[in-house]
Amino acid sequence: MSTKRHFSFTTTSIPKKALPPEPDSKAKDIIYWDDDRDSPPGFGLRVGKAREGGRITRTFVVQRDLPGGKTKRVSLGRWLDDISLDDARTEARKIRDDLKAGRDPQAKPAGGTTLRDAFVRHVQTMKVRRKQPRSISDAEYDAKHYWGRYLDRELHTFTRVELFDIHMKMSDKEVHGPSAADRACRLFRAAWRNMMLLHETLPDSPTRGIISNGHSEERKPIAWSVFPEFWATIEREVKNPVRADLVRMLCLTGLRSLDCRSIVWSDIAGLDSDTPTLHRPNPKGGPKAAFTIPLSAPVARILRRRRDENSVLFPNSAFVFPTIGRDGKVTHVHNCEEDALRGFGYTPHIARHTFASATAEAGLSVVAQKALLNHRSKDITEHYQKLSMEFLRGEAEKVARFLLGKAKAKAEAA
Repeated sequence: MSTKRHFSFTTTSIPKKALPPEPDSKAKDIIYWDDDRDSPPGFGLRVGKAREGGRITRTFVVQRDLPGGKTKRVSLGRWLDDISLDDARTEARKIRDDLKAGRDPQAKPAGGTTLRDAFVRHVQTMKVRRKQPRSISDAEYDAKHYWGRYLDRELHTFTRVELFDIHMKMSDKEVHGPSAADRACRLFRAAWRNMMLLHETLPDSPTRGIISNGHSEERKPIAWSVFPEFWATIEREVKNPVRADLVRMLCLTGLRSLDCRSIVWSDIAGLDSDTPTLHRPNPKGGPKAAFTIPLSAPVARILRRRRDENSVLFPNSAFVFPTIGRDGKVTHVHNCEEDALRGFGYTPHIARHTFASATAEAGLSVVAQKALLNHRSKDITEHYQKLSMEFLRGEAEKVARFLLGKAKAKAEAA
């Protein structure tokens, strides 16, 4: 028997040279390596001991070191029974490319992980990153509402074509609608990407083939032509003083709804001084995005009014904009919607759009606008610029004067 472990594989040389271990050998098999110049490195034949009847089993293999240094060997199939020599060489090249990239072609995609597992992991990650409770509850609801029928499907069974079709179906207004379809698929993508960090065999998210519907409706700020009537309607139609001041606060600060509704008195500093500030410890983006802004004089007057009136209406309440919850306990206002103001195009986020428009028209720099709105800058120069609180206070006053001017209201009327 030839003891040479390296030779050029051909259909005639294999049966002559790729021989099994001797019957009395302790070895279960022998691996022979292909010396042919057209073969990829690490391509070989594993030959086991002859079975009963004298039949010899020869299996093509390929091996390569993974990026971490571990050697991985992959079986390609039995010669003649499963695969030809030429096909085995072609497959060996593909597998070596996978191994070079750190992909294990024998691993079960995502280890049998289901979409339900992905959503559970995503929610856990949101909690660890201390995302807003509302964001977490929305994710849990959306997972069941939009993906309930697919939750027990294994991740690797989803395809781009299928996700494209699911998105199209969801976009139908009779099903969920364009915005809801985009929202559902953003959640799917976020959960999938979390699992990619844990399963190296999981490919890119199949949502890559989806074309977003975008915003189904253009969000316009409240028109200046109706702003005086809008401001007067707050006073005339919003009977609850807490809610009326909440709307005014949204318009004069541009705060996001939850950031404004959930303010507690300990978030406010220097309310009775000339330099009051507001700190938001857990805004959109979590604690890492915490920010502090100066409060203009009109806003400070609103807050002092709330402090005085709340001491009678809601004694000892920590919340600036309190209400009585369903359980009978004092909590913060849970929404900023006002039916009386809908005719002006008002929503809490439209108030933010209106404030943003005012920052531009009042002449603020883009850096100052982003600072007051707590928008992250992607421009490296802007990233270096850290505006002082004193400077931002002057800018906040400019915007407040501009807005009250458009409302045709006196500053004291805020």
